[in-house]
Amino acid sequence: MTMRRFAASLIRVALRALFALGVVAAAVPVAAQVAVTTNRNDLNRTGANTNETILNTSNVNVDSFGKLFSRTVDGQIYAQPLYVPNVTIPGQGVRNVVYVATEHNSVYAFDADDATRWAPFWEVNLGPSAISPTNYDLVPEVGISGTPVIDQASGTMYVVAETYEIGQVVFRLHALDIATGGAKSGSPRIIQGSVPGTSVDSVGGVLAFRASMHFQRAGLLLLNGAVYVAFGSHQDTQPFHGWLFAYDATTLLQTAIKCFSPDTHSVGLWQGGSRPHRRCRRLHLRADRQRSVHG
Repeated sequence: MTMRRFAASLIRVALRALFALGVVAAAVPVAAQVAVTTNRNDLNRTGANTNETILNTSNVNVDSFGKLFSRTVDGQIYAQPLYVPNVTIPGQGVRNVVYVATEHNSVYAFDADDATRWAPFWEVNLGPSAISPTNYDLVPEVGISGTPVIDQASGTMYVVAETYEIGQVVFRLHALDIATGGAKSGSPRIIQGSVPGTSVDSVGGVLAFRASMHFQRAGLLLLNGAVYVAFGSHQDTQPFHGWLFAYDATTLLQTAIKCFSPDTHSVGLWQGGSRPHRRCRRLHLRADRQRSVHG
């Protein structure tokens, strides 16, 4: 199928980032800008910017707050755009950057301030997306759906791409340099694994992760040096499970794997697009079918 090009207006790209960031259509001092490096802004997924000092009722109005500009990307945007100020871009100096990921498996780094700069600082494609059946609610393709997460200290973006290769669905965890888009050491890593289990899709007492039955919608979580990746179902197609994988943020080696329905099925970690979050030193997750899972 020939891919269409989607015009991503500010409503889908910049406005989503703006409301998360509190950026207005006026110049904002660099010192006042706060990075948005994860889904819903923080580890508790509050969506709040508690360091906001600029927005108020006098400047959030139809005259001074709203669309700044639009950019064209190659697919639909389901992942939340992220923002990092003061990134040193080779050959460009220090810039404020908005990062956008698409269902065509592309990641873009756009200038957050210069309305005249149409071209991204860099763009990288992470492989062929999976073409969706026409009865899916996400068409025409599935690629990057979960919001990436950025580690500012190391300048690394972690992102999961769903690809379709030789008739097989494959999920890979990528670690990208936020300044160049280049792959970090150990990247990418195929997401795979198995656990003991007796579910209907187990074999010999072993339940393997079947990529074709799962959907990586939840945002990624970076916590204590580990990247967590959660999976739910594609439109409740049976049998599916709730899988949670953990990877070392430096090496991308798998450090843990958990299936929440090894002896049954239909417990997917959907999260409504949000990510697992931390509360009281525990990870909290939201499962399909109104079931909550705590770990």
